[in-house]
Amino acid sequence: MAKSPLALSAAARPANDDEALVARARAGDRAAFGQLFTRHHGRVTAMCTRLLADRGRVDDAVQQTFLEAWRCLDRFEGRSRFTTWLTRIAIHTCFGLRRRLARLVFVGEPVEPAFDVEEPGRTPEQLALARAREVAIREVLASLSQKKRTVFVLADLEGMTSPEVAEVLGVPDATVRTRLFHARREVAAAVRAHPGLSDLLETRGRARGEVGP
Repeated sequence: MAKSPLALSAAARPANDDEALVARARAGDRAAFGQLFTRHHGRVTAMCTRLLADRGRVDDAVQQTFLEAWRCLDRFEGRSRFTTWLTRIAIHTCFGLRRRLARLVFVGEPVEPAFDVEEPGRTPEQLALARAREVAIREVLASLSQKKRTVFVLADLEGMTSPEVAEVLGVPDATVRTRLFHARREVAAAVRAHPGLSDLLETRGRARGEVGP
């Protein structure tokens, strides 16, 4: 599957002992669930940041995601990976917050960087450029419809395969591939129109083939 111009390095896959931790947590071991929280908190936070508009909402979404996972852990039957199940909860939580707040993410809406750009050794000018670039990337994502943005975030930013995205969203694989094809095309057009992001198109130019409907 070809990556988009905004594709970032895929989130590290969790170790195989998620199942053991889940089993212990289902038996009432809060420390085991704490380990699951520590392991997956960063990925859930990054995903919620890309689906929502601001840090305040992200914190709410992450907290609600893990609270819901803890409450519903006895319903997790292990037919899918824990990460797939947790991702599904996070997506529904984000969508629920947006519906309850009656707000959508639009281009131009004030946003905060999705990632920590304050790396040691950067000058104030470099930090300012990095923050501006990250806001621009967020605005490109915000220009997508909710369905397209969701598959784009999961596939190209979270590194999930098309079948994995289909399992999380409960839709056919062909539907995921179609949405992703159109999302990538819209992202490429938006990037071309933004002078500060034109270099990201090099990634797409080097990709071998595109996923189509």
